[in-house]
Amino acid sequence: MRLRAQVILSIGVMVAVVVGLLLGVALPHLKRTFLGIERTEVRKDIGRARSAMATELTALEATAHDWASWDDTVGFVTGADPGFAEQNLFAETFTNLRLNGMAFFDSAGGLVDARGFNLELNEAAPMSEAQMVALNSIVALGRSADDTSSLAGLVAFGDELALVAVHPILNSLHEPPVRGILVIVRTLTATEMGRLAAQVSLALQFRSMDDPRNDPGLLTQLSGGDPNEPPSVVVPLNAETVAGYTVWRDLLGAPLAVLGVEIPRDAYRVGVLALRNLMIVLLSMLAFLGGGFLVFLDSRVLARTARLTRNVARIAREQDTSRRVPSGGKDELARLGTSINGMLASIEESRAALAQSERQYHNLFESSRDPIYITSEDGRFIDANQALVDLFGYTKEEILAISASALYVRPEDREAFRVAIQEKGFVASYPVTLKRKDGAHVRCLLTSILEAPSGGTERVYQGIIRDVTELLRNQEKLSFLATHDPLTGLLTRGALDDVLRLEIARAMRNLERLAVFYLDLDRFKEVNDTHGHAAGDRVLQEVSIRLRDVLRASDTIARLGGDEFVVLLPGIDNPKDAEIAAEKVLRALRDSFDIENDGSLGLSASIGIAVYPDDADNSTHLLQNADAAMYVAKTEGRDAWRRYVRRPHGPSRS
Repeated sequence: MRLRAQVILSIGVMVAVVVGLLLGVALPHLKRTFLGIERTEVRKDIGRARSAMATELTALEATAHDWASWDDTVGFVTGADPGFAEQNLFAETFTNLRLNGMAFFDSAGGLVDARGFNLELNEAAPMSEAQMVALNSIVALGRSADDTSSLAGLVAFGDELALVAVHPILNSLHEPPVRGILVIVRTLTATEMGRLAAQVSLALQFRSMDDPRNDPGLLTQLSGGDPNEPPSVVVPLNAETVAGYTVWRDLLGAPLAVLGVEIPRDAYRVGVLALRNLMIVLLSMLAFLGGGFLVFLDSRVLARTARLTRNVARIAREQDTSRRVPSGGKDELARLGTSINGMLASIEESRAALAQSERQYHNLFESSRDPIYITSEDGRFIDANQALVDLFGYTKEEILAISASALYVRPEDREAFRVAIQEKGFVASYPVTLKRKDGAHVRCLLTSILEAPSGGTERVYQGIIRDVTELLRNQEKLSFLATHDPLTGLLTRGALDDVLRLEIARAMRNLERLAVFYLDLDRFKEVNDTHGHAAGDRVLQEVSIRLRDVLRASDTIARLGGDEFVVLLPGIDNPKDAEIAAEKVLRALRDSFDIENDGSLGLSASIGIAVYPDDADNSTHLLQNADAAMYVAKTEGRDAWRRYVRRPHGPSRS
């Protein structure tokens, strides 16, 4: 016990000197003060960021109010003004208002019209199924509110965060009853967040609560609290930067996203620099005092410690945990020797447990049904499980002898993957097309992480591959069925509208003509009545085949329903070209159609022709004029075409 008393006394004197030099708690207090100043600045910047977001929501709500209090909007949702969408919902509307979506619902909550827009590409972008589900949820919430109240806030819109404003559709005097509900959406893309960051001169982040990059501890600190006074957390990122975070709630008040700001640690760095200089002075004094203290320790402690150190170093060098160090005596060093011997015994047990854990990991790795791999940064396979070997058709030895780049259908995809994983250190569900040993293509999702193994210098990729070839094939089939008639394989009316607008835009850009045929089979109802609907379906299928045969590959064919078809002929030089094509179609349809068990039958068709820009300059009028011309062909005897001509008594043959 004498050794312990002497050491405690010496350390006590030294601590007393240090405490005296540091003036008790002066240094810790100063450091806490600098941190407090820093936290105050960060929280002010968080407030600025929240104010900027609130201003955006206020402006978005004002926009929704303007549109929802417009009599034309009332006419649109009540069916009195069907041309509203074509006259108002064009690209400039979304661009000028910086909107990614607008949806109109009637008073019963039924969807009237929903349109998406990609501001980055400046083009229409149909809303996904997930976004439509989000819209319906938002409308359900809006309908549960007061009749004339509006909502604005942040929501999860599909896979993205978005600002939305929900407003009841009223007349221009803002009088009940509510005629419908308007929802407008602004997605918080990187460009939009960059614009907001420029407004407040701050580096902003906006992540959903379930973003894997969020620190679970941070989310715990931000949870709970008063919804009207959301909590904020200040976290130093490094010696140069500090970040502040606050939670943003959705329309129901539930936490939805984390808003973060980053600022330089100017105040804190100045304070730390002053503390550092002070510590240099104090350490110099401490070194002087410590010299005398070490002389004392050398004679009383260090010699024995050196012997103990040599024994421990020998055990470490030889990696022989079965050896033990001397532990005789009753003082602290003796008890230290006893503790070291206990730790050596624990290390032996830990090694045995580690070996068992490694065997379990290896078993899990090999038995996993998901392909798992480990590669070097240059793509050399270090290890792969049996599921990966089975997926690509190689042997384990062949896999370990090739580079990962050999599995890519396109070599440039490998480099794109490397760039993506270098940015964040990981990728999740990264889409890529790989190839098997037999050359078959496999569409996969890669989830991989880039890390340096413990004790290693070379970083490796560790990841899992998911084969989604069959899943994507089924999705493509569903996508085709959504835009094509299941009987004939032709475009549906909805898909035709999009194609027609695109063809008009192309014709306008290239100064070309675009012809539209409105085709109706003559007396087709008699086929169904006489031979049955199955025979009628076979006739419609044969009509679609003949139309494809006589028309160009660049022409578009759509079935509107029943026996009505529309054909788009882009890039024609002269309206006469459309008339020649119409004659070809009529000749092709005059040939008899074979009906199983019922012989054959003859058919004919009536065709109306309208040409852009001669007869109309928009999709609606082109179809209407072609339909009107077809009606003239019907009334004048059928089995003929008629060109739309604007005359007092209607269209006639050109």
